[in-house]
Amino acid sequence: MTDQQPALALRYQLNLEESQDGFALAAFGKKQFTRFMTPLISIGIMLWGIYLGFAGVGRYYVALGAFFLVLQAVMRYWFLPMVFKRQFVKYQLGKSEQGIELFQDHVELYVNGRKQVFAYSAVRHFASSDLTYMIEFNNRMVVIVPKRAFANAADQSLFENTFKK
Repeated sequence: MTDQQPALALRYQLNLEESQDGFALAAFGKKQFTRFMTPLISIGIMLWGIYLGFAGVGRYYVALGAFFLVLQAVMRYWFLPMVFKRQFVKYQLGKSEQGIELFQDHVELYVNGRKQVFAYSAVRHFASSDLTYMIEFNNRMVVIVPKRAFANAADQSLFENTFKK
């Protein structure tokens, strides 16, 4: 990679499905374990209630755990996607062109004609899902890059290897 020409230059527009996929990576935890932490706690509360027995206070624990589990499912799979879709449509986020260019010692991001430059050391977290890549910088800025934006497997491999630590 040289500083004159980028090793990889991508331009893309995110669609709703890719935006939701990237949002899920950023919001629900970067690791599989953290995604399932709160549902496991709710199940644990229910199991504790079963252990205490339904005749006494245990039934309240079972009901509380079930309530938390249902509330988490509603928030994660219905409410948050609905709100995200509404905001995506309202602010027309899919119509803005975005881009990323990789150089030897820095990355340049393009959003709505504005350029931002970040050193690779400013990358806090890199994650991958089925449709997208998510890059989180030290200043808490999150960039979502769709996998369909890559022309070939070599470009995709270069991108992954650049951000994996």
